[in-house]
Amino acid sequence: MTTTLVKNADRMMSSASMLDEGIELTFVDGCSGLIPFGDLPEVAEGGGLKELELLLITVRGDQSEIPWDFARHYCDPTYRPRIEAQARQARASLGGRIRERREAAGLTQADLSSRAGIGRVTLTRIENGERSPRTETLTAIARTLGVEVEDLILPPSRRNP
Repeated sequence: MTTTLVKNADRMMSSASMLDEGIELTFVDGCSGLIPFGDLPEVAEGGGLKELELLLITVRGDQSEIPWDFARHYCDPTYRPRIEAQARQARASLGGRIRERREAAGLTQADLSSRAGIGRVTLTRIENGERSPRTETLTAIARTLGVEVEDLILPPSRRNP
């Protein structure tokens, strides 16, 4: 087994080739896979594909990007479940920090949601880690709690002193 000593190698594609059935990709860390043309609506089963440059495909003169994270799950079957687990954990952490700040301020969910101009059910879902807040919602919550958005997003160990 070869060790790749490149930071974020799982995000960098090293080669891409057009095959009859799709685009074969290889990442710097050695993972490779095939994106079927049917999963690329821009390409429509390979018709009109003129050029391929790692992240860009040229179809009938128009360029489209293949995002690395879209491509990665074709090359690494563990990628999507790992990322989804990280997203769930991040939502739960954010919701927990909002709940802690709300309770420290002596506010109920109804109080905070009313003052922030959001629905109580929305706040409940955010605090429970079921939903990610929109930027405007997170800004309203932070403003109402008298903190910076950064204080809600980042865990205490990652905030600037």
